[in-house]
Amino acid sequence: MEEERRNLKVEGMTCNHCASTVLGIIKQEGGGDIHVDYLMGEANFDLKNAQKMDKILKRLESAGYKSNAEGSENQSQGSLSDIEKKFLFTLPFSLTLFSHMFAPHDWLINNIWVQFFLCLPVFMMGLYHFGRSTFESIKSGHINMDILILIGSSSAFFYSIYGAITHYGSAEVHDFLFFETTSTIITLVLLGYVIEHKAVQRTTTILRDLYKTQPEKAKKLVQNGLNQDLEVVNASSLVEDDIILVNTGDPIPADGMIIHGTLTLDEAMLTGESEHLQKEKGQEVFSGSLIVDGNGTLRVTKTGKESTIGKIIELVKQSRSDKPSVQKLADKISSIFVPTILILSSLTFIINYTLVDTSMSDAILRSIAVLVIACPCAMGLATPTAVSVGLGLAAKLGIIVKKASVFEEVNAIKTIVFDKTGTLTSGDLQISMNDLEDGYDQEVVWGIIKSLELRSNHPIAHRFLSLTDHISKTPLENIEEVKGRGLKARYNNMNAQFGSAEFTGVSNNDADLFLTLDDKLITSFNVTDELKPDASETINFFTKKNLNTTILSGDSHKKTASIAQLLNISDFKGGQLPEDKLAELKHLKERTKVAMVGDGVNDSPALALADVGISIGNSNALAVDSAKVVIVGNKLELLQHLFKISDKVVLTIKQNLFWAFAYNLVAIPLAAAGYLDPMLAALSMAFSDVIVIGNSLRLKMILPNSIR
Repeated sequence: MEEERRNLKVEGMTCNHCASTVLGIIKQEGGGDIHVDYLMGEANFDLKNAQKMDKILKRLESAGYKSNAEGSENQSQGSLSDIEKKFLFTLPFSLTLFSHMFAPHDWLINNIWVQFFLCLPVFMMGLYHFGRSTFESIKSGHINMDILILIGSSSAFFYSIYGAITHYGSAEVHDFLFFETTSTIITLVLLGYVIEHKAVQRTTTILRDLYKTQPEKAKKLVQNGLNQDLEVVNASSLVEDDIILVNTGDPIPADGMIIHGTLTLDEAMLTGESEHLQKEKGQEVFSGSLIVDGNGTLRVTKTGKESTIGKIIELVKQSRSDKPSVQKLADKISSIFVPTILILSSLTFIINYTLVDTSMSDAILRSIAVLVIACPCAMGLATPTAVSVGLGLAAKLGIIVKKASVFEEVNAIKTIVFDKTGTLTSGDLQISMNDLEDGYDQEVVWGIIKSLELRSNHPIAHRFLSLTDHISKTPLENIEEVKGRGLKARYNNMNAQFGSAEFTGVSNNDADLFLTLDDKLITSFNVTDELKPDASETINFFTKKNLNTTILSGDSHKKTASIAQLLNISDFKGGQLPEDKLAELKHLKERTKVAMVGDGVNDSPALALADVGISIGNSNALAVDSAKVVIVGNKLELLQHLFKISDKVVLTIKQNLFWAFAYNLVAIPLAAAGYLDPMLAALSMAFSDVIVIGNSLRLKMILPNSIR
């Protein structure tokens, strides 16, 4: 039986402990390659036995999580979540019970039985919520923080019953009643979960908006005899070569080629570029674009996950399965946190009751306070909430970060290596042919070049192909590309070579590219290119950050030196073959952390070797597996934004972790020493997570301002 990739929407997860419980349940039921994203409320995994899915769903429900196998949203817009319903149920009982602390002793609210029956519904709700979660977490091999709340609230409840029985009718009975403590702990923790859930949702709004950019419907034209019928179909059902109609205001449902009409497009979702583009017949359009003006028909070229927006969404989802090293450390500490708190709570009771000479009631309250004030969730939320905001904003700008750990890696970069053609320069190459050898037909020569360049992915090849679009190919045999140098083939029993002077053996270096047949020069070409408008600004940005900038180019030393001089870059090398670039990168990596910026497939080996490979260019750059970051579009300014976002995200993570650790280091001893009663402890715990999430949410305001 083949494994199937499954996707679940799981409602109710609030921290990495919840995620661990969900992961443990899926793993025990046969799931493999599991990734649980509690911020997005998703679980993805491989499953062979389809019958196990029902069991997984039942166990998740038993643990207190709503799930849906089809991946559709569980909760309708505007309706209350389960955790909100539970909080609202307990709130009136807890408020009424808490009021007894301000009422005279002879008031009805101070009656033992009134307090017991007010507390009982809240305790049962707490037992239902925290008990089920605790049972399933232990069963799945993980201990989550709900066990702390369960033990703390249960201890206060049962000790109150013990006090009521043993001191019933005496004046001291109220010194042993802590029903309000039980209900307040449960209600405040549920309130914390409600606030935490809503705040976490806000950290992922940009990502959720990105996921929603894929249109659900498309207008497909179907041939019916001599006529064409218009059918509204699911965009997911489109296939290559389908013909679709698009109008003003429509999102493009799939990548395609315009076969009729002129469209004005907003590609901001793909490239972050606010300027509208006009495209005509024969030009490509990409899914995720919005038609600002115009009507037309398209021939579908790519759909679903293979489309531009589909690839972007898949890459962003993949990035969320990765963890920065600082998060892995926090997760390790968090995994032993709960057992450690259970031990500390026991020691608190023993030390206070036996050594400090406090009453049993006070010793119990202090041990309960230690249980409920401890907060492992803040440590688990510190990194992913900040990373989620960073990933979402980067994707909105057209910066696709494939791994969450990239922010940390970019922050450590000390040297940036640039390719030249198509990276620092526009890639809009101007090509001119020089003198043609007598006896050769110009169209045949162009046909030879076209046949050769069809085998290359270099930017120069793309430019030559655009120039020879109207010319027929000249038949060639044994075509072979020598990476970074040129192409060769057999033509009419002659050896044809096209490339640099060194590759073709030509001594004349006045031109850039040469075509030879049996070592005889047939013609040569001059190739010129211009700097991108934002190249100088980008290099200055990195210079101010005290980062070293280097150019490694396959172009001639003379042309590379010219570009380096314009950009005030002193470290450069021209005439670099792919293996030369790799050797230079290895040398640099021995001394420092290196980022490589290239224009796609041609630079794949170098992008893979660098600590951070950054592919910059059109939508084809998404296909470069070796790059950790893809910048969709040709603006180098986005490279600056990547580094600014990384700096802010890493700083926020450090601030969050400092708070998470500092809170627990200060709060737990205070609770153990009796300076915080359990109710205040529960309130502190409930809001400690919110501070971490709130600090991450600040990024949504700080980052847009910092990258203007």
